[in-house]
Amino acid sequence: INVFSDGFFSVRIAIREMDFIKARDVDETANLIWNDSAVQHEKIAELRNYQRINHFPGMGEICRKDCLARNMSKMIKCQPQEYSFIPKTWIFPAEYTQFQNYVKELRRKRKQKTFIVKPANGAMGHGISLIRNCEKLPAQEHFIVQEYLDKPFLMEGYKFDLRIYILVTSCDPLRIFLYNDGLVRMGTEKYHSPNEANLSQLYMHLTNYSVNKHNENFERDETMDKGSKRSISWFTEFLRINDYDVAKFWGDISELVVKTLIVAEPHVLHAYRMCRPGQPPGSDSVCFEVLGFDIILDRKLKPWLLEVQIGIDMCLFIRTRYLFLIFSFDFYSLGL
Repeated sequence: INVFSDGFFSVRIAIREMDFIKARDVDETANLIWNDSAVQHEKIAELRNYQRINHFPGMGEICRKDCLARNMSKMIKCQPQEYSFIPKTWIFPAEYTQFQNYVKELRRKRKQKTFIVKPANGAMGHGISLIRNCEKLPAQEHFIVQEYLDKPFLMEGYKFDLRIYILVTSCDPLRIFLYNDGLVRMGTEKYHSPNEANLSQLYMHLTNYSVNKHNENFERDETMDKGSKRSISWFTEFLRINDYDVAKFWGDISELVVKTLIVAEPHVLHAYRMCRPGQPPGSDSVCFEVLGFDIILDRKLKPWLLEVQIGIDMCLFIRTRYLFLIFSFDFYSLGL
């Protein structure tokens, strides 16, 4: 395995656990190449058939916030019932006028909503804000504006989201695996519906670990059932104990994942075939990808997709189980 460009310590733990041999940095013949950033198409084209690399070309079509919004918008127009798990979203500056028309219509109906503003290609909660006074939004800035889900499912009075881990092993055909555990990431201030007075209280409204870890209320706990970061296996048991339909919960999650990756598949398949021309359908893929789906639940337990993470911090994943599960494919197949 060549991990020259990887900065995640958890990958190195997996190497040791799986008895992999760490290749020299200049060795281009390693069985497995692990990068913590996007891979050049030329690199994928040069791989030998026995080699594997941890990124697909074209996956940015769902992993950049603006690309995800653009591609989902197309699907919503033709299949609105099937793609109802995305909050209303606008891409600025291109959709500034559509957004302002939507706000005017709300005002005409005497309704007021809260919106969340995100940098188009931001990460770790940087640059995110909540607004209600939409007239102040600059028309020429590049960011995403999304309806804020103000009625979330709460845990002990706190807002939270789920980090679901997905493994894609092939794009031709599309093969997806769903890891049956993951992370529950909780806010660190008790939740109250947004109003003019609390819009800036990001520890209450945002569930990003990178934001909440700076709050004095953040609880670090190495167990999976306590603290500000918990396991989805614990959450699944919580649902079962409280008589929620666990099978439906996982079914809804699986459906959301499959439909999202269907959006990416044409882009990934085209880019992969450009890199690996002449390979027949069904041949072994030299690429695989681990994705983090960030999902929030509303009070009816319906999952809503917030974003898809690429190059995710595997140190978060290591808390649920060692990374070698990826290599041994200890994931639940979604049956594609």
